[in-house]
Amino acid sequence: MFQYSMMQPVIWMLTGLLTAIFFLGMRYWFQDLKIKMHWWKWLLIVVWITMLALTLGVTFTLIGENESKAGIRFVLFFGLIILLTGGGLWKIIAKK
Repeated sequence: MFQYSMMQPVIWMLTGLLTAIFFLGMRYWFQDLKIKMHWWKWLLIVVWITMLALTLGVTFTLIGENESKAGIRFVLFFGLIILLTGGGLWKIIAKK
C-alpha cells in the first residue's frame, strides 16, 4: 500500500503523546469541575471517543474515494447518533 518512511514511527509517537495529553487534560478538567470519575466512566468515554474517531475516519475515507454522497450520509446518520449519545454520556458523567 504505502512505502515505509522514517516519519511513520514519529507520527505514531506523536499520536500517542497527544492522546496521553488529551486524557491527562480531561482528568484535570473533571477534577476542576469536581466530578468524581470511576473506571466505568472512563471506559464509556474511551468507547465514545473511539466511535467518534471511526465515524470521522470512515467519512473522510469515503469522501477521499470519491464516494462523497455516501460519506455525507454516513456522517449525518452516525454523527447524529454520536451527538445524542455524547449528550447522554455527559449527563451520566456529570451526575454527582
